[in-house]
Amino acid sequence: MKLAVAAVLSLMISMPAAAQDAKAELARLKPKDFPAQPIEFTVVYPAGGGMDVTGRLLAKYVEKWSGERVIVNNRTGGAGMVGHTYLATQAKPDGHTVGVLANLVWGDAMLRAQGRWTLADLEPIGYLNTDALTWVGRTDGPYKGYSLKQIVQAAKDKPGTVRVATVPGSMWEYLVEQIEAAHGAKFLRVPFQGGGAGISALVGGNVDVAQGFYSEFRGHLDGGKVAPLAVASAGRMDFLKDMPTFNEALGGKEYIWQVIRFAVVPKGTPADRKAWLGAAVRAAMKDPELIAEYRKFGVYFDPKLVNSANLAKDLGDYAEAERSFYQKTGRLK
Repeated sequence: MKLAVAAVLSLMISMPAAAQDAKAELARLKPKDFPAQPIEFTVVYPAGGGMDVTGRLLAKYVEKWSGERVIVNNRTGGAGMVGHTYLATQAKPDGHTVGVLANLVWGDAMLRAQGRWTLADLEPIGYLNTDALTWVGRTDGPYKGYSLKQIVQAAKDKPGTVRVATVPGSMWEYLVEQIEAAHGAKFLRVPFQGGGAGISALVGGNVDVAQGFYSEFRGHLDGGKVAPLAVASAGRMDFLKDMPTFNEALGGKEYIWQVIRFAVVPKGTPADRKAWLGAAVRAAMKDPELIAEYRKFGVYFDPKLVNSANLAKDLGDYAEAERSFYQKTGRLK
C-alpha cells in the first residue's frame, strides 16, 4: 500500500502534459453560456481550518485552469450540518454551486438528517485528498517510549487511568470505542472541540494520548514534544514510514478512520455542467503546484480514488463501511 501511495504521488507530481490534456478537455466540454456568474465553492466548516484551506486552494487552481471566477463561501453551523443541509436541499442545481466536503457528511446523512436528505442528494464530481487520524503520545511522563500496544495494555491493566483526548460523536470517539471493545481496555476519555485542542492538552500534560492529523501535530513532532503511535489508514504514511497503522499494531483490519475530501454538486445539476465542473476539478488536481500545496499539510492521495472510474461507487464503498460500524454499535437501525 505505501509503495502504491508513493507511486501515485510521484506520478501526480510529474503530470504537466496530463494537465494540458485536462485543459483541452475543459474547452471541449464547456457548456454554452455557462457559467453565467461566479461559481460558489461551499465549505461547511469555518475559515482557517483544513477544509477551508482545501477549498480555497482548489478554487485558486480551478480558476487557473478554467479561466472562470470561483468564490469560496463558508456556510457553517451545527458541526457541518447547516452547510450539508443547504447543499442537499436548498442550493440551486444549476452548476453554480459546488460543495467541497469531507466524508464527515456521511455521519450527518446517516445519523442526523432524520430523512430530510440522503447522500443520494449530493453527486461527487472529483476526489481531492485524504487525511488519516493519528494517535500521538508524550515524549515524557509515565508512558514515555510506550508503543500503541503497550498503551492499550496499560488501559486494560488499570482501567480509566490512561487519558485520551476525544471529540464526542466523531471518528475520534469511534476509534477509542473500537479499541476498547476489541482489547478489553478502558480509557479515560477527555472531550475537546477538535483534534488541535486535544494535541495542545497533550503537550501541556493534561492528557496522555491525543488524536489528530499530521498538520495539527507536525510542529510539536519537530520540536520533540510528541511521539507518533499509529495511524488509522490502510497503509503507512509516506512521510512517517516508521509509524505503524493501527491494524498492524493491534492485529486488526477495522481500524480505518480518515477524512476523505471531495467535491460534489446538488442532485439534478445538468449533466453537461456537471461534466465540465468535474473536468475543472480534475485539471486542478493534475497541477503539480496544487499537489505540492496539499502535501505541505501531510495529506495523501488514495490510489483507489485517484484512479477511480466510478467515484460515486468507490466513495460509496467507504460510506457503507462506516454505515456498518454505526449499525454494529447500535447508532443506526
